[in-house]
Amino acid sequence: MALWDCLAVATSAVAQPEAYRDQATRDLVHLAREHRARARTAPDSLAYSARAEGHIYFFLERNDGGAPIPMRVDQVALDLHRSPGGEERQVVRGLRRRELLPVKDFLYYRDRLTAVMDGFGDQIRVGQGYDVRGVLHPLAEGGDAQYRYRIADSIRISGPDIAEPILVYRVRVEPRRDDIPAFVGSVFLEAATGALARMDFTFTPSSYVDRRNSAVHVRLDHSLWEGRHWLPHRQTIEVRREIPELDLPVATVIRATLRIYDYNFAPTVADDFFDRPRVSLVAYGEADSAEYQRGLMDGMAEEGLAPMGLAEVRAEARRIARERVASGLPGVRLYADRLSSVVRANRAEGVYVGGGASFAPHSATRLEWLAGYGFWSGMASTTLRARWSSTTTSANARVELGWNQLRGLPPRPFVADGVNTLHTLLLGYDYTDPYFASGVRAEVGTSSGAGDTRLAVRIEWEEYDSPGTPWDGGLGGDDFRHLRPAEDGRYSGVGVEIGKSWSGGPTWEITAALTATGSRWRGSGGVAVTGSVEGRTASRELSRRIHISAEVGTLGGEQPSQHHYFMGGRGTLPGHPYRAYGGRHFALLRGEATFALVPVWLSVRTVTGAGMVGGSVTSLIRDWNAAPTDGLLGYAGFGVATLHDAIRIDGHWGVPGGDFELVVSVDPRLGQLL
Repeated sequence: MALWDCLAVATSAVAQPEAYRDQATRDLVHLAREHRARARTAPDSLAYSARAEGHIYFFLERNDGGAPIPMRVDQVALDLHRSPGGEERQVVRGLRRRELLPVKDFLYYRDRLTAVMDGFGDQIRVGQGYDVRGVLHPLAEGGDAQYRYRIADSIRISGPDIAEPILVYRVRVEPRRDDIPAFVGSVFLEAATGALARMDFTFTPSSYVDRRNSAVHVRLDHSLWEGRHWLPHRQTIEVRREIPELDLPVATVIRATLRIYDYNFAPTVADDFFDRPRVSLVAYGEADSAEYQRGLMDGMAEEGLAPMGLAEVRAEARRIARERVASGLPGVRLYADRLSSVVRANRAEGVYVGGGASFAPHSATRLEWLAGYGFWSGMASTTLRARWSSTTTSANARVELGWNQLRGLPPRPFVADGVNTLHTLLLGYDYTDPYFASGVRAEVGTSSGAGDTRLAVRIEWEEYDSPGTPWDGGLGGDDFRHLRPAEDGRYSGVGVEIGKSWSGGPTWEITAALTATGSRWRGSGGVAVTGSVEGRTASRELSRRIHISAEVGTLGGEQPSQHHYFMGGRGTLPGHPYRAYGGRHFALLRGEATFALVPVWLSVRTVTGAGMVGGSVTSLIRDWNAAPTDGLLGYAGFGVATLHDAIRIDGHWGVPGGDFELVVSVDPRLGQLL
């Protein structure tokens, strides 16, 4: 039976006395080595056949803790075979895949598609030795010279098919040296026999063969069969990669999961069966769908990768990432938090070129530095950021010092920075009304154990400066949009944000957030309160998706002009004049639905929304030509999307009395990286 499935109701952790633990650990590890040797050398070892099925996920993991971006999903179905003499063979019955975003075609290493049947050999290899090799197994002979062992806790497992509770010890394994390839993690051993019940581990940085590997994590779960045989049940192998010389806001992750089931302990195979290749593969798409128990996309939510993924799964993934040992990447690297930190164009700075560096002295702490120069403004800018994340809880903190940082207007980003750069250079139309900020900002946050509730406290103290004469370069001619004049002055504020999410597995998710900020501007106090609710739903195969969002906000007291709320045009109310409406209160409701017609290449979209701005401000009417909407304005339209919906072209009609507006945009998940 799959004993690890019932751990939540059938386990208890027992702290071990220090003196007893040392002797007990030594005896248990030696017992495990003897059991491992007998199982591998006995001439009449256990023979079996079993079925297995799994998924391989290739995705982008965001370093800011945001939702991952799935790129490709593969599914494998296979049979496992073991002879009485210990020979092993695996036959892959089915392979299929689906690209979710444009990605270069590639083949996986075979151990991404197959099972670890023997708990690894004496030398652990991952990725056929191209990811990790030369790592001594902690239960192999000679392990005492390389590792330190200690019993961390114990687990008692019981179930309807178990006569007596089974005691399993978690043995923590740490290398004596960090400068050689080594195992770092835990082995779970049955107290009575020393049999291996689970492995959960990563590696020292010296273990990584591929320079791109920042972390490799392996988890093998075994289950007890016929009361005495611990055999493979589940496995996860995750490889996280980054460019060694360049620290970007995302990393690529390959996560291979496999479930082994339906054991047969009286298998019948041909006489020459084990003389054939140890692994036999079929071509992608050859197998009938009947070969698979689950759908290709069915595991996305439980892995935290679906658009409506489980918040607790994502939180657990971030916790595991924080607990990993030092990365295999260099401690100091070139750094950019998005593409526009390297190059961008706008009418305040002209063409801007920048870059930076990062330093990660510890897995929980990192420093980030960015700097650049705007050739039109003649101004240099810089940002120094320190981040800390607890390795044992969800607590985190950030402190940021900035000088001449570029800022935009609320209530929401109107266009991705990279897209705005193209508009500015090619069409002469800058969608930003930028200003500069210099000062300090800090944030302390935490989330619930399940990850579905979060709390953050922020403070800021900054000096605002308006840009000078707007840049009129680019290829768009002389018809430039007039930039709104930001106010100069000193701003300080303290804010609190609370967020909550609810999820229905892979089919729906709702998130809500409320933020309240008390501020001071030019000697007078002010307050700002904003709230938002987002709902997403999708079919399991992601061919139909719906996204609805509602946002509200209000301001009180003294506020700088650029902190008020603006609407009109793309990003808020397309089909109406761009940022023609402004005030102290706003409400905005937006919705979109996407339906795939030709997978990868063509989807159709419907879009609609409505909003309003109230609370007249004299300075906005005089200096910004932005007045309240005097009622509700809306829009409706349709469009198409291509390249896995990464590029979107939507036509909008503003109502009442609006115009037609064509908007070209990118998937918001990708836009945040631009």
